[in-house]
Amino acid sequence: MDLRSFPLLGAAPRAALLAALACALTAGRASGWDILYYQNLSAVLPSMASDGDVAIGFFSSGSRWVTDSTGGSVQEDLGTSLSVLRVAASGRYGLTNSHTVSILIPAFIQVSGAADTSGAGITDPWITLDGWIERDPMVIGRLGIRIPLKGYLESGDYSESDPHLAFDGAVTVETPVSGPGVLFRGTGGLRYSLSAWSADPTFPRDSCDTRPPIEFRTTDFLVFAANPELDVRIGGEFAARGDVEADYGDGWEKLEDTATSTLDLRAGFDLGGESTSFTGDIYYRLSGRNAYKEWGIAVTGLGLDFTDLFGTGGSGR
Repeated sequence: MDLRSFPLLGAAPRAALLAALACALTAGRASGWDILYYQNLSAVLPSMASDGDVAIGFFSSGSRWVTDSTGGSVQEDLGTSLSVLRVAASGRYGLTNSHTVSILIPAFIQVSGAADTSGAGITDPWITLDGWIERDPMVIGRLGIRIPLKGYLESGDYSESDPHLAFDGAVTVETPVSGPGVLFRGTGGLRYSLSAWSADPTFPRDSCDTRPPIEFRTTDFLVFAANPELDVRIGGEFAARGDVEADYGDGWEKLEDTATSTLDLRAGFDLGGESTSFTGDIYYRLSGRNAYKEWGIAVTGLGLDFTDLFGTGGSGR
């Protein structure tokens, strides 16, 4: 989109349009479903054991928060609601009795949006190594690396890829709290992204070297044991990072008003038996900055596993 195609736009409408374009660029990558923090790690696999699952989520937003000319965050309606079906396939393998390696592969299909936009594909996979730090109370550490596919496995206008190679370090803690059958389960982590050639966050028609700052993310729940097979949890997820830096060929400079943040209310349940396990989660975004106001649901335990999508087992699909 070239703003010169709109010669009658005044300064204020043009600024608003630029803000909307910048939000579309940054908010798509700050979606309401970060697969690394979708579920708190609760165990490390035994040596040579393996498992996998496929999670499916539906997310929709009818508005977004953008940064206005004064630096404040204002909420504006989308012309058409943006709805996306997201899939996360994961496979895990126990290297030792204390260390597990995993691969997580996200994918998406845009269900609805502006009339002239569409999108689908596989986005950037994560490879992680997690291991025990303490067993009682439970403390698990995780190191992850995100491999940027740079949109090569996507099609259409809408994208959820991030061109930056990223490293993520997180710790999950689970400990009893007051009252029988009540646990605190939380994951907190930092994400460091390397620089990459990508769209200019303040003027998306152009490209330059960009470098996001370190991002902090945490997902925390109170977990209630309703019965031996059913756990109910309620909590939230928070993520924030500062302004992006850009290099146009003469050194790095901070781009004002490109910071992002999200605060989501989350609730869910785990239903598990000897041979089955089903998990459901609800997301509702309470506040944000340069982010879509999303709500969504995600489930796992539908009888699919990693090999159904990417392996050779089963039907080989």
